[in-house]
Amino acid sequence: MPWTVAVVFAAAALAAGLYARHLICSARRALIRERAARRITDAAQARDMAAFHRRINAAIAEQRAQQAEALVLAAADRVVDDELARMTRNNPQEGDTP
Repeated sequence: MPWTVAVVFAAAALAAGLYARHLICSARRALIRERAARRITDAAQARDMAAFHRRINAAIAEQRAQQAEALVLAAADRVVDDELARMTRNNPQEGDTP
C-alpha cells in the first residue's frame, strides 16, 4: 500500500511537471511569435516611412521647381515689358500714346 501511494504521488508530480513544461514551452513559442511580429511591424513601418519621405521630398522638389519656374517667367516678363516700354517710348507706333 505505501508503494501505491508513492507511485500515485510520483505520477501526479510527473504530470504536473510535464504540464508546467508544456506551459513554459507554449509561453516561449508565443513570445517568439510576438517578437517576430514586432520585427515585421518595425520593418514595415520603416519601409512605409521611407516611401513617405521619398514622396514628400519629390513633392517639395516639384513645388520648388514650379516656384523657380514662376520666378524666371516673372523676371522674363519684366524684361520684355521694360524693353517694350523703352521701345515704344522712343519709337511710337500709330495709335500709341506717349
